Amino acid sequence: MPPGDARSAPGASPGEAINARADALRRAIAKSVTRIERRAKAVQGDLAQADRAEAAAERARLFVAEAARAARGTRRLVAVDWATGEAREIELPLDPARGAKEQLDAVFRRARRMKEGRAVARKRLDQARGMLAALEAIASELQAAGEEADVAALEARATATAPRDFKPIARAAGAPRRRAKQAPAPPFRHFTSADGLPILVGRGAAHNDELTLHVARPRDLWLHAKGHAGAHVVVRLAKGRTCTSQALVDAAHLAAHFSDARDESVVEVQYVQRRYVRKPRGSAPGAVVVDREKVIALRKQEAVMRRLLEGESVAATVKI
Repeated sequence: MPPGDARSAPGASPGEAINARADALRRAIAKSVTRIERRAKAVQGDLAQADRAEAAAERARLFVAEAARAARGTRRLVAVDWATGEAREIELPLDPARGAKEQLDAVFRRARRMKEGRAVARKRLDQARGMLAALEAIASELQAAGEEADVAALEARATATAPRDFKPIARAAGAPRRRAKQAPAPPFRHFTSADGLPILVGRGAAHNDELTLHVARPRDLWLHAKGHAGAHVVVRLAKGRTCTSQALVDAAHLAAHFSDARDESVVEVQYVQRRYVRKPRGSAPGAVVVDREKVIALRKQEAVMRRLLEGESVAATVKI
């Protein structure tokens, strides 16, 4: 019997079979706990970033008056901090190629974006902690019950507690094998903008062609990270409807994220109606030519990207 398999060996007694399934359940719970702890740690990192951004904004406010007077090319600002009750001179290094006020505004914008995502992050952290507590309680019950444990009931509770992270244990020996028929995956991933418009993202070069040339309609909006290899993105639009600014920004975030530019803070994203996208004969998979394009300089927002990824749909078809 392979390591980690919950199936009992031929001729095993009922007690041995129960123990085998109980051991498999313990391992499954431990793995799901590890996954959830890893996610909680990432969320805590997001909250720490938000705290640092807020602290940076508080410090930047001390330099607002100096920034208003500073000429372009200034390399540092000097202000007085009275936070300790005594005057203390502090400095803020600047990029001389950019205006001082512009740089302070960037600090304030980042703090606002991080603040918007903080409530979502705290909710996710609370959910993770709740799941961890529930799984630990199930593991304790399993340990205490020994051979009297109702493994099936405890497994069902674990599945209900953490459906995303808990993987059911292997079937018992002798149970019929059933291979579920899976519908073929569509050539795109399906997201939804904050105002309800479907956004489709190609899964690769060949799938980009399928999405752009066979799924998207002439009136749909097409996007791509300009100058980078990446997914084709399509905003589905009903007849006579134009793309909203919210959907445009959300789709641009997805185009930037699913591209080679995903780690850049500012990404240029080209967009145009699908009718102006064509594929030259004999060109490589995913390669297209775009006419009448417009470009948005997207400053990526972590809260927006997190909302979109968490709201991804597994639907195989999209109807409007």
